[in-house]
Amino acid sequence: MATEITGRSFEVTPDIRKLLQTKIAKVQDKLFDDVIDIRCVLQVQKYRNICEILIVGKDHDVKVVQESDESMQDAINLALDHLKRQAQKNRKKLRDHHRKDGNNVKSSQVTEWAVQVLEPGRLREAGDHNRPRIIKTNNLPIRPMSIEEAALRLDDSKNEFIVFRDLDTDRVSVIYKRRDSNIGLISPEF
Repeated sequence: MATEITGRSFEVTPDIRKLLQTKIAKVQDKLFDDVIDIRCVLQVQKYRNICEILIVGKDHDVKVVQESDESMQDAINLALDHLKRQAQKNRKKLRDHHRKDGNNVKSSQVTEWAVQVLEPGRLREAGDHNRPRIIKTNNLPIRPMSIEEAALRLDDSKNEFIVFRDLDTDRVSVIYKRRDSNIGLISPEF
């Protein structure tokens, strides 16, 4: 895979080009599968040296922007260190995601929980004019996971809440998005 290296207000010397190509090749071989495109932009703005690396892959994309006051080589090294951390994190996320599909023993302990959505307004009987009625029922899987994992899934989810079984207490809990952009946790006690 050819690496596209561009300089903005910076002349890319053969030494820097070779440094980037060798270090990106090492990271690519160890941490990335099926790389589609690699772009690197080196830029100088006043006193800042900026290195931006974008790796487009089949499973995920990684973009890193790092700057340094010292030299362009420092910015490149900082960017590559950050790229390694981000690639390892994404790789771990993909690996964990695939394990939950059936290789994990605890995923077989998923239970279903019926959730009913209520609608106010419709009159059913003369005395029931203020009572809500059920208009939709969903079955939600309750998976065993930690609170941190539930928070990560909530960020990726289109729902406002996630029902899960807490691994520490083995109780059913609910984690939800609050209006103030924070996360709330409901952990009932019986």
